[in-house]
Amino acid sequence: MQITGAFNLLIRGGLRPDFRFNFDQHADEFPKYLRVATTDMPEQAATIFTGLSRMFELGEGEPITYDSPKVGPKVMGVDKEFGVGVAIGKRVLEDEQYGLLKGAAKWLAHAANMTSEYRSAAFLDDAFTGTTYKGVDSIELIANNHPFLNAAGTWSNIAAQPIGLSVSGITALLDLAMNTKDHNGDPIVVNLNKLIIGNSSRDLNRALQILNSQLEPFTAENQDNALKQRIGQTEIVISRFKANVKPYFMVDDTLNDAHFLRRRPVTMEDEMDFNTGNSLHKVTTRFLIWFVDARGWVGSNPT
Repeated sequence: MQITGAFNLLIRGGLRPDFRFNFDQHADEFPKYLRVATTDMPEQAATIFTGLSRMFELGEGEPITYDSPKVGPKVMGVDKEFGVGVAIGKRVLEDEQYGLLKGAAKWLAHAANMTSEYRSAAFLDDAFTGTTYKGVDSIELIANNHPFLNAAGTWSNIAAQPIGLSVSGITALLDLAMNTKDHNGDPIVVNLNKLIIGNSSRDLNRALQILNSQLEPFTAENQDNALKQRIGQTEIVISRFKANVKPYFMVDDTLNDAHFLRRRPVTMEDEMDFNTGNSLHKVTTRFLIWFVDARGWVGSNPT
């Protein structure tokens, strides 16, 4: 973007000093559901591995049966580069009366933050389709056909009935977590400690009622709230940047294998264009969003 033209309003006095330009921003959301780290590698590579599941029964004099561990396929990830710049004309910068055009660093920092948020939210929007993001099993993050590495059949982390956020919906996600199995098809511990919802006041109110009420919400029987006892302390994460507000997820932070890897930190640079006198400002960064193993995530995709 080049700022050299019709800014006549800003080179004349008389305007009120409040330009409705600065707003309080929400705290960063993406680090609450993606593991944020830095990397110095140009690409990422991963696989999965499992040992033996169980022993074989031996008869009298029978030799030991020898089994082998299993190694999964290799999955790769390469970061993307992002950048934007602004060129401010020398005369406009000299004549502008309100100091607005001297805030390029603030604009660029905001653009960098919004890029991280919207790209991370796109990961959530893609969770049920896998158009952009697939795991080591070549399946989308939330699905009913994740294959086992060393066992027959598949496992699911998607609610069978895609109902909206409710007692039944949360119960379905907790049941999925209870039934999660490892690469051998053996049960594992999954402790869901985060609920991710869209920017919906209805879902937020329901989440607060479901997770925090001592008694079961939305009934007249005054029974104990079994969900609160099953879950314990659960953080509610509002994703305000998702395109679709209806889907919701629960995550086990310990098992979460979805990542935001910063290859190049947010870098701002500026210089003066010798030929035009324009003041040039730019910001760039490189990062990778990816996941490998879907365990630790469960979700529902109501329509």
